[in-house]
Amino acid sequence: MKKFVLISLLVLQGCASVQQTKFYSLDTQIPSTSSQEQENGFLTDKKPLIGVAQISLPSELERKQIVTREISGTLNFAEQHQWAGLLKQNMTEVLAKNLAMQQPEFWFKAYPWSLLGIVDYRLVIDVTRLEIVRGKSISFSFDWTILNEKTHMILQHSSIDLSQPLADENYATVVVGLNQLLVKMTQKLAIKL
Repeated sequence: MKKFVLISLLVLQGCASVQQTKFYSLDTQIPSTSSQEQENGFLTDKKPLIGVAQISLPSELERKQIVTREISGTLNFAEQHQWAGLLKQNMTEVLAKNLAMQQPEFWFKAYPWSLLGIVDYRLVIDVTRLEIVRGKSISFSFDWTILNEKTHMILQHSSIDLSQPLADENYATVVVGLNQLLVKMTQKLAIKL
C-alpha cells in the first residue's frame, strides 16, 4: 500500500510540473476603410470578387506546433506553443480580411468561397520560405499569382521577399511579428491588384 501511495504522489508531482500549452492565432492588423455594407457582410455593390486560395506553406510548417529555426539550421517544434488552428487557413483568412480593408473597390473571400458562387479572380499564394529565428527575425518569401477565374489566364505573377526583426525570444513576439509581416504582404499585394 505504501508503494502505491508513493507512486501516486510521484505521478501527481510529475503532472503538476508539466507546462500548460498556449495556443496562438493571427489577426487582422489594418484599420478598416471599407463601407458599412462590407462590414456587415452583405455584397450589395457589384464589385469584382477575388477568391483568396488557401495559402500553401512548406511541409515542415504543416503542424500545430510553432516551428522555429536555430541559426545553425536546426528546427524546433514548440510543444507548449501551438497554433489554435491550421496556420495556412488562419493566414488565408487574415490576408483576405486585410486586403478587403486595404482595397474596398474589390470583394475578397478566403477559401472556401463556394457559397458565394463563382469568383471573378483567384489570388494564389505559395509561401516558399517562412523562417523564424526567435530573438532575431522572421524571413518570409512567397510567389503570388492572380488568375481570371473564367478563362484561367494568369493576369499577374511575381515573387516577394520580406523580413521582420524580433525584439525577444517570446512566442507572443513571434506571433506579433508574423502579423506585421502579413500587413506588409497585404500592402505589397494591394499595390499590384
